[in-house]
Amino acid sequence: MREADLLGAWILRSFHFEEVSTGRQWEPFGPHPAGTILLHPGGRFFALITPTGRPSPVTEAEQAAAFRDLVAYSGTYRIEPPDRLVTRVDISWFPRWIGTEQLRHCTLDGDDLELVSAPLDMPRGDGEPVAVFARVAWRREVAPPDGAAAVAP
Repeated sequence: MREADLLGAWILRSFHFEEVSTGRQWEPFGPHPAGTILLHPGGRFFALITPTGRPSPVTEAEQAAAFRDLVAYSGTYRIEPPDRLVTRVDISWFPRWIGTEQLRHCTLDGDDLELVSAPLDMPRGDGEPVAVFARVAWRREVAPPDGAAAVAP
């Protein structure tokens, strides 16, 4: 895979975690999450993912919940053939990621892109960590010819 194949804006189609040991899957952002990733030709990556249909937070507890229910990070990236995207994170909603390299395996089919993480430790309901893969499907954003707001097909 070449960098040129991935450049541009991508709109989220689906996101789920898959438990490494059992294959059990769940959607942490619900069935219709919203999100965008940008891969800039200058070597900058940006990602934002949130659930859809969230009410505007008013209380401090609602604001904390809204913060927990998102993913946002950015950094420089590189492509490692044949199919790896590596982001060196320099800003993140999750401070533990800052200074780390986030590895994603890429599968590209036309304007459809799937990114699969290396195993990540995520807390289970009982607070204990569980190893998961994050599987994220994207569709290339296509700019309309009249200059109106772009929409994923």
